[in-house]
Amino acid sequence: MNIKIEVTFRLLNLDKFQAITLFREVDGVTYEHHPEKSCFVGSVSLNQSLDNLDDLNIFYVRQQIPIQDCDILIAVTSANNERTMATPMFVNTILKHIDCQLTFSFHLSKTTDTL
Repeated sequence: MNIKIEVTFRLLNLDKFQAITLFREVDGVTYEHHPEKSCFVGSVSLNQSLDNLDDLNIFYVRQQIPIQDCDILIAVTSANNERTMATPMFVNTILKHIDCQLTFSFHLSKTTDTL
């Protein structure tokens, strides 16, 4: 199987000060202006070791982020037509700290065989 899974915690409705603070206080953060609203979307890349979960949780609590303003994006890229995939176990740990919505994105990558 050739499957790549990326897990990102997204804060979907930040003001500029919150976006900058998130960037400074949590590792693995990017943010951008929302294309349709006058706010910013912060994205925190998460990995199996969850190195930045404590800092993210502290930011989330301190900034009093509403639960509906965040989600966990699980982006799956597959080079084959796998119809079943398991969510990484560390996502369960994240949900124990911040129980928010899960959002899934699926992409089929095209591979070329060369001889």
